[in-house]
Parts: sequence; C-alpha cells; structure tokens
Amino acid sequence: FLSFLGIQLAHEAGHRAAAAVYGTNITLPTFVPSLVTGLTSSITTFKTPPKNNEAMFDFAIAGPLCGIIASLSALYFGLEMTVFTDAASYAKFPALPLQVLRQSSLGGGIVEGVLGQGALSVPDAALGSQAIANINIPLHPLAIAGYIGLIINSLSLLPIGTTDGGRIALTLFGRGLKLVIGQVFLLLMFILGLSGSDLFLFYFSFVVFFQNGNEIPAKNEYDEISYARVLLATGMGVVTLLSLIPMS
Repeated sequence: FLSFLGIQLAHEAGHRAAAAVYGTNITLPTFVPSLVTGLTSSITTFKTPPKNNEAMFDFAIAGPLCGIIASLSALYFGLEMTVFTDAASYAKFPALPLQVLRQSSLGGGIVEGVLGQGALSVPDAALGSQAIANINIPLHPLAIAGYIGLIINSLSLLPIGTTDGGRIALTLFGRGLKLVIGQVFLLLMFILGLSGSDLFLFYFSFVVFFQNGNEIPAKNEYDEISYARVLLATGMGVVTLLSLIPMS
C-alpha cells in the first residue's frame, strides 16, 4: 500500500508542480479507495481556469508522466529484489495472477526481462484455460505496486472525460472533436469490458460516474500547443498502448 501511495503522490506532485509554474489554482486530490491496493486513483480538479492550452496540457501530462516514471522504477527495482531475495522471504511474497501480468506488453516485457525470458510464456492452446487462471507469480510488493501503478497511470492517459488524457486530447483536438473521440473510447472500453476485460469495465464505470464530460475552458483556447508538446503526447500515447495491450 505504501509503495502504491508513493506512486500516486508522485503523480500528484507532477500536477502541482505544473500548476505552480502557471499559477493555476487546483483542488486537493480526492483519493478513490480500492479493496485490492487501498487506492484506485485520485482526482484533482481546477479551482480556476488554466491560462491557455499549454498550461492545460502541461498540468495534464505532468501527473501521468511522473507516475509512470515512478511506476517503472518501482517495477524494475522490485523485480531485482525478487530475483536476489532468499527462499524464505520469497515464499512470503504476495503474488499476481499470470493472466494479470500478461495484460500489459510493457509491464510483462519488463517482468520477463528481469526474471528471465519465458517467465510469463504460455502455450497458445492454454490461453484462457482454468490451469493458467490458477497460476500466480510471487513478486516483491514494490514490483506489484509498480506494475499496478503503470496500468493505472496509463489508463489515466486515455482521451476520455475530464481525465488527464481527456485534458490532453482537449488541447490537441478542440472541444467538439475531443468529445467524439472520448465517446468512441468509452464505447470501446465498454465492449472490451463485456468481452471479458474486468480492467476496462471497471475503468469505464469509474469515468462514467466520476470524470465524464469536458474539462472547464482555459482562458485562452485559441492558441495551439507547441510541436514539442505534440511529440511528447505522441510518445506518451505509445507508452499507453504498450502498457494496456496484452502480451501476445
């Protein structure tokens, strides 16, 4: 719990640093509880409109960027501690289901890179079977916090509602097109959820109830963001896809 809380605080620190640069007033974060990790996520909103699109963009991307960096760091060092721990300590580690670890190509790839190639491999014929569903992989708690943090921060970058990804999409595409894109992504999440992805079904419900719609307008929404910010958004989009697309 403390490791995951630290990752969430890194996410919030990114938001606050960006808000301070532009003098934007924001609320204290509202933490959403979880039965699994203690925390699901946090919600921070604007008290006053941001200065312009770049202020909106920087605020939105700073949180997930810091959160993902913290998550990847925790995942890597937690895996290293898993590898070099003694047998008695390893036996006491919590475990994540193999199917959960395979839900992220980026996260699962890092797990295999440290634990050894093939650590998460499954024969094609066994995918989705009950035998695979019963396999759990013990990991150091720091690694588990990092893996879950990577998923949560990547979900927040999806271009929907008033999430960080929704705010970024707003600065890239404008209000009208962003609403259309957001509704398409919500529909896709709902379909994927009904197809068996508890992760997407949960996040669909979370956004619909807590972060649906559009963010408040910036004081100046006419000036476009810089090309460097477009490149950063593209790079973070690639990270998001790699984090949320399952291993093949």
